[in-house]
Amino acid sequence: MSRTPEIEVMPQSYTSKDIETTDSKGAFGVDTSHDVVEVDGGKAGTSGLHGDVKMTKRNLLPRHIQLMAFSGAIGTGLFVGSGSALARAGPLGLLLGYAVYALLVWSTFNAVGEMVVWLPVDGSFVVFAHAYLDDAWGFALGWLYTCTNALSTAGEVAAVATIVQFWTDKVNAGVYVAIVSTSLVAFNIFGVRIYGEGEFYFSIFKIILILGLLVFTFIVMVGGNPQHDAFGFRYWKNPGPFNEYLAGGSLGHFLGFWSVFVQAAFAFGGPDYIALSAGEARNPRRVLPSVFRRVIYRLAVFYILGVLAVGILVPSNDRDLGSNKPGAGASPFVIGATRLNIPVLPHIINAVLLTSAWSCALELFYASTRSLYSLAVDGKVPKFMRFTWRGVPTFCVLAIWAVTWISFMSVSNNSLTVFTWLTSIVGSGNLLIYCIFHIIYIRFRRAQKAQGVTDDQRPWFRKHQYYYSIVSLFFYSIIFLTNGFSVFMKGHWSVANFIFAYFSFAIFVVALVGYKLFKRPPMVPLREVPLDAGRTDLDMDDNRDEPDPTTKIGKFNRWLWG
Repeated sequence: MSRTPEIEVMPQSYTSKDIETTDSKGAFGVDTSHDVVEVDGGKAGTSGLHGDVKMTKRNLLPRHIQLMAFSGAIGTGLFVGSGSALARAGPLGLLLGYAVYALLVWSTFNAVGEMVVWLPVDGSFVVFAHAYLDDAWGFALGWLYTCTNALSTAGEVAAVATIVQFWTDKVNAGVYVAIVSTSLVAFNIFGVRIYGEGEFYFSIFKIILILGLLVFTFIVMVGGNPQHDAFGFRYWKNPGPFNEYLAGGSLGHFLGFWSVFVQAAFAFGGPDYIALSAGEARNPRRVLPSVFRRVIYRLAVFYILGVLAVGILVPSNDRDLGSNKPGAGASPFVIGATRLNIPVLPHIINAVLLTSAWSCALELFYASTRSLYSLAVDGKVPKFMRFTWRGVPTFCVLAIWAVTWISFMSVSNNSLTVFTWLTSIVGSGNLLIYCIFHIIYIRFRRAQKAQGVTDDQRPWFRKHQYYYSIVSLFFYSIIFLTNGFSVFMKGHWSVANFIFAYFSFAIFVVALVGYKLFKRPPMVPLREVPLDAGRTDLDMDDNRDEPDPTTKIGKFNRWLWG
């Protein structure tokens, strides 16, 4: 197995007594200035691709990471956005679209999981792109991911303002935007443990909401409603399992089904949230495999059952689907409850939906700050962005906070309209990001094979994932390239919709091509790919002295959270 000789491994015990700057060549021959920490009287390079100081702390527990994955993956996209997807595709088209997309995300979880468990470092997939492809790919992916998630955070903040307006519109939406965006900073600035605890309890409410809505759907469909109407799958027969979208007949049915993928890409989160937490997770090589294994199946069950419930509760031709009604008024679950004359439930759903959107914003905020920090430790943004306080990249947090102010547009525009704009940009951006994840993984596996890494040397892997990634890359690429197909249909051209569909591609191409033209980074041969880039003893610390649980409660917690 190849190791990069320029990367120095840092002992597990160190103190930041003196920090000085020195000129040196980085791990990939890139001239850069990097920090050196004095360790027990000597100096040692630290994690970060170019030897930057690892200042984040491993304070995230398994339960934090598992609930982070749920929080970032389940939000307003399922509870609200699924309504417009139902109107386009019909109940069966919606269900099939989410089921197919779940298979793609399953493959993405496996691919990213293998790389993260192999190398659980700060920067995660930005480091992988740099190490396994070249510096330009790391730069472009880092900025694409940071921009996409920062915009997505702003979208969720706007969604919270919309949800509150379900009860009253007398208070200006800007007040809610200010409160929510400030709370994101408060949870993130004082240490990752505080963020983890806040996200954990927020996510509990979200899971309770999903389970409650599934039980509610079953009860009312068998007749447990004020009308005593056991409607079952009536709406699958009338107006039917598929809707026509932009065209008639079978083509219209197919286009409706195909349109679901972009909405699913926004709603159905991927493995990136887990990956970015790897550098701050305790016992990463023990915990992360169980997280990657379990979370995707739980997410798939929640999402597939969730959209199945949506198709049962509301007919796909209901005019309130995809409407501009405030708050949960546009949610298919609330529309279904209103149709059944259940008076209190919409308010309960709206209240829990408020915590759900808030939780999702908190998770997206964390993800974008850590991806920006990974660019900072790799020297791609000004050096002061590497500053940390209590293990938190302080200036990265403040920078992303400034981006969330975009959500103040909801003061002059309808909040749901702003949310829809940002959803369009982010949904296509996620598709492109997952394409890149599989490109990185394919080269990672080729490098491992070229360097003689066998399966027994790989801490966690899925058989045949190399071939799954090739297939996934093909389908992600097709979905991304066609995600704006509606603007090319006769009479449907829209400059705004075209920009929303392909804005993320423009960001990536400009960053990638621009960096290659100015820096001309080489792509190293497979036998020289630094598979252990940025690895330190701290990153490999599995806390082997941690005793196995002996009580029933302890064993249950280990099984539940990893």
